[in-house]
Amino acid sequence: MINQSLYSLPIEIPYPAQFILPKTTTPIAYLAEPCGNLHRIDLTTMSLELLGAPAAKASCVGLAANAEAIYTAWEHTAGGTVMGLGTAGTITWQYDIAGIPTNILLVEDRLIVPFTNTAFTSEGIALFDISKNCPSPAVVTIQCPSCPSGLAAYPCHAAVAADNKTAYIVNEDGASVFVIDLETAQVIDRLTIGRSLSRLYLLPDTHLAIGTSNLFADLSLIDLTGGPLLAITNTKRQLLSTIAILP
Repeated sequence: MINQSLYSLPIEIPYPAQFILPKTTTPIAYLAEPCGNLHRIDLTTMSLELLGAPAAKASCVGLAANAEAIYTAWEHTAGGTVMGLGTAGTITWQYDIAGIPTNILLVEDRLIVPFTNTAFTSEGIALFDISKNCPSPAVVTIQCPSCPSGLAAYPCHAAVAADNKTAYIVNEDGASVFVIDLETAQVIDRLTIGRSLSRLYLLPDTHLAIGTSNLFADLSLIDLTGGPLLAITNTKRQLLSTIAILP
């Protein structure tokens, strides 16, 4: 039996709008404040370092990192920006997205950035190959047949299969999940869920997934082979939209 306990950091940290604990040999973490300030936490020395702040008013909507780089997605008045930064906070590349990014996911050499529409753009997924120095994304446009005219599907989260070839994109307002072939950048299926989901977590070695909902504050069990809801939790308590699936 593993004994676990809560541990309070011996330093004060800003309120984290985004937080990531990357898989690195050196124990570090990154966080972004609601104002956009980006920090690095050294978990060995328990020290906090400000890496940078946005030049204009912007909010960080997604944060990912590995041992070599930090990747961020930003929402601002003109749309959105995806950035690659060195571990010291220096910008190495950036790409402006016409839509508004809602999240970011790092899978090996690929960044997956869902984005929603503005008055002038559609919705979709931007796929970046970060093995390139200045990557330009392959863009997958999402059309939501079930959405009333003028309303967004709001793609907000991505889950990737174990083979890293298939992505499941959650449409929070569209109550659906789009299945994307990452190698061809094509939509290959659309699962009608029928209720709002905010995040999706794949259950290992099965065709099942757990969906969380900010709107309903519950969990859903989903069959990914056809999309039907198999079960919904019956609870009056509020659930966080982020959970962990253990093997």
